[in-house]
Amino acid sequence: MVGDPIRTGGGTTELTTALRADYDAAAADWAGGPEAMYEALARSLVASAPVPLAGSLVLDLGAGTGVAGRAALAAGARRVVGADLSEGMLRRGRGETPVLADAVALPFRDSAFDLVLAAFCLNHLGRVEDGLAEARRVGAAIAASAFAPGWTHPAKDAADGAFRSFGYQPPGWYAVLTPGSRAGDPEVLAENAAAAGFTRVQARTVSVPTGLATPAELVAWRLGMAHYAPFLRSLDPAGRAAARRAAERAVAASIDGATGGGPLVVEMVVLTAS
Repeated sequence: MVGDPIRTGGGTTELTTALRADYDAAAADWAGGPEAMYEALARSLVASAPVPLAGSLVLDLGAGTGVAGRAALAAGARRVVGADLSEGMLRRGRGETPVLADAVALPFRDSAFDLVLAAFCLNHLGRVEDGLAEARRVGAAIAASAFAPGWTHPAKDAADGAFRSFGYQPPGWYAVLTPGSRAGDPEVLAENAAAAGFTRVQARTVSVPTGLATPAELVAWRLGMAHYAPFLRSLDPAGRAAARRAAERAVAASIDGATGGGPLVVEMVVLTAS
């Protein structure tokens, strides 16, 4: 089911509206790019869950197209509800029950879920602690993930540089939320989870191979991200094709012998608590 979101978890109303619009616009390209990376990360996150998945009721918070929820179902979850602000992303999902909802004001009763999965969504919140408190209200346990502070890959800078030559500028919400190191700082995450009422709190950093390796795969990962959606809308088909070719050439050059280049391995912070 799809309902109305309740309030703004990303910060200001304007920021949240822009964030939702760009994720809606990116939904069509998600499966052909970012989803392949996030599927690998989701499997790793679900494998770290602090409670058994078999027969469980799971909330996939910030579900997007539902990769974490599908990983939970594959691991034996009885049912998964996917909550997200982006209707466009939810409509691309499979297997979950979709609910249009805000991460800091969820339309669920207290203790409704055995597990909350929060895969790369806490960094989209103006206040990480508010999201963790709401997750604690509705769930008995949590498994959350974020990119480790400082993690990057040569393909990111190479693609950005190529796209900038075609007029790319990051949207305002991305500039505000990208510095969200609080969502990826293991110590801060653990402190916020404990303050929310979780116990048995652990936060650690893991390395996850994603399988993405070729320039085409790496550029598809970048172009499918929501912060590129306004840029892509500004280009005609010929311009999009030219930008993609330029990015693939730049990425190929960046990973050829570069330290940290080659196949995409993500440094991911995993928070688990119950």
